[in-house]
Amino acid sequence: MKIEDGEIRNLCFDKKRVISGWCLLISDNNEEYLIRQNNFMVGLKQYRVSRKIYQANISLCKFSISGLEMEKEIRKKSEKSYLGVAIGLPLSNLVRNFIPQNWLWGKSNLPIDMLEGIINLLFFWLALVICLSVVSYWRKNRLKKELEKRGSSLKLIGKGYAITPLIITQKKLKWW
Repeated sequence: MKIEDGEIRNLCFDKKRVISGWCLLISDNNEEYLIRQNNFMVGLKQYRVSRKIYQANISLCKFSISGLEMEKEIRKKSEKSYLGVAIGLPLSNLVRNFIPQNWLWGKSNLPIDMLEGIINLLFFWLALVICLSVVSYWRKNRLKKELEKRGSSLKLIGKGYAITPLIITQKKLKWW
């Protein structure tokens, strides 16, 4: 399967929240593909990460939202976010004072011990991979449930990668 060109749009079933981790690719011949974007691996320069590409039984074009519409929604939400900052700053200070640091980062490694440092890093990376895997699984199930509400299902059609990177501009999103 080869998709040469198309337009990337975000999915939004309720016109309030964008479905995180998924993009809708509408190709030039009006075929729709769902691209799973929430991998915890990122392609760096010459290393390309294949992303899973799915298709749904129904047309999702009516549930898509462009970059410009998304920008307007973000501006509306950002005007209301001052309350979160006002609560979050003092709360983070309290949490920092009451939770011991070694619970978060492991034992301190002041007399430098290579084995202790490696173990701390391994626990950190293991926790990160588990957390991102759970988020990825949750996002996929959430999308499946939304599609099942509308009488559709998700079908894996393959893997692919962008020849050129995903370019995000202020007005619209572009794909390869």
